[in-house]
Amino acid sequence: MTYLRLSIEPIPASSRMASLAKLLPRARWNRIRRAVYGSAAHRCRICGNEGWLHCHEVWQYNQQTGYQWLRGFQALCEDCHDTKHILFARDSRNRAKLLRHFITVNRLTSQQAEEYLKAAHRLQQRLNQSDWIVNFGDYNWRMPPLKSVRQRRAYLGYASPGQRR
Repeated sequence: MTYLRLSIEPIPASSRMASLAKLLPRARWNRIRRAVYGSAAHRCRICGNEGWLHCHEVWQYNQQTGYQWLRGFQALCEDCHDTKHILFARDSRNRAKLLRHFITVNRLTSQQAEEYLKAAHRLQQRLNQSDWIVNFGDYNWRMPPLKSVRQRRAYLGYASPGQRR
């Protein structure tokens, strides 16, 4: 398959909470995401739609070393962002909508899209076989070198997942 404008990005189960959006104080995260939106002229980087944007974290994984690192950010519309994470869609109607968006943006046939989705599932399974060491790239200096998401959350003052002290 040739280059796709919109790709699906598997996330290892052990890293699903490894996100600056969840770990940084809201004011700091807001500064980052607003800068990302501004650099994209407040348009989705993939399909060009205007309106409500999401700041998508772009991660890279090295299966040989067990490290994942934050490569950067993308301003994405809700449909493109949700499609990147289609592997976690629970609602079949929403999943079908996202698959249609994936097909439209990439100009694929349904069969090509299904084959790509199956390959993404296989990659997801391989990534799930490891516990990853998370590296926040240029943002690592803001946090001590802690291996687990739980340790990072405790450092940043979270009382429990999803709650701040």
